[in-house]
Amino acid sequence: MNLQQLYYFKTIADLEHYTKASQQLNISQSSLSHSITDLEKELGVSLFIRQGRNVKLTSCGAFFLDYVTRSLDILDEGRSRLSDFISPETGRISLSFLSSLSGFVPFLISRFFQKTGKVQNHFRFDQVSTHTIEEYLLLGKTDLAFTTPFEQEEIESVKIGSHQTILVVPKNHPLASRKSVNLTTLQGETFITYHPQCQIRGYIDQVFQSVDLTPKISFEGFHDSVILGAVAAGLGIALMPEAAAESSHYATAALAIENDIPVRDIHIAWVKDRYMTPAVKNFRDFVINSGQLLEDYKKQRI
Repeated sequence: MNLQQLYYFKTIADLEHYTKASQQLNISQSSLSHSITDLEKELGVSLFIRQGRNVKLTSCGAFFLDYVTRSLDILDEGRSRLSDFISPETGRISLSFLSSLSGFVPFLISRFFQKTGKVQNHFRFDQVSTHTIEEYLLLGKTDLAFTTPFEQEEIESVKIGSHQTILVVPKNHPLASRKSVNLTTLQGETFITYHPQCQIRGYIDQVFQSVDLTPKISFEGFHDSVILGAVAAGLGIALMPEAAAESSHYATAALAIENDIPVRDIHIAWVKDRYMTPAVKNFRDFVINSGQLLEDYKKQRI
């Protein structure tokens, strides 16, 4: 049994005539008859009986038609939805991104709509940790990711900007009134930082090493909001991406860092050599060809 035979069967059942069905299907009547005969042999029942020039469904044929109709309707719906899914104009685009980019990604999509007019694209967001982003990409759960670079051969990426790193302290901290700080003066301070599974933790450890600072760590968290909350509660101070510390919901102060520390690059990433729908490809190419839109977003906030 194959899909073609099921379409043939339903067409004959609808028209109740082999000749009309063969004309509509654009095949010879003998080929149509042969196909239905093979289907009947496989099912072990007769599907049609002849009544003059017409044919009628047998009781078995009528029973089978109900299932065939529902199956073909589902397949047609799936084909239609698949067409929408991959359409450059209406297709779905799944994005994963770091929590510190939660303001940038909507800005980026707004720019995409403004410049291309593709306002019917459907976006799905996953704001997750870096190690989860990598997993989502490799498993095909997300199409594109906005993240720091991966050391993974299967993943390809292009730089779209960089994040400034700042020091976040409680509002009542002695440093809170200052605009900047030299990290070498923070020896003995208690730090809150990211969990070792977060990619940014390796970067922050690199910053500490670059200024020869051995931090006293009291608390580790996976998410920016948790770290900000811990800082606001007076549990310590933290090195964080500038964008992550913008929220006014926390009683914290942000200080620029005076030291020459490593830059944290932000990339758009995807799985190399994996099929990419036209909608996803259009969005990826827009981001890449538009230059470093992350810098435009930063200027807009000033």
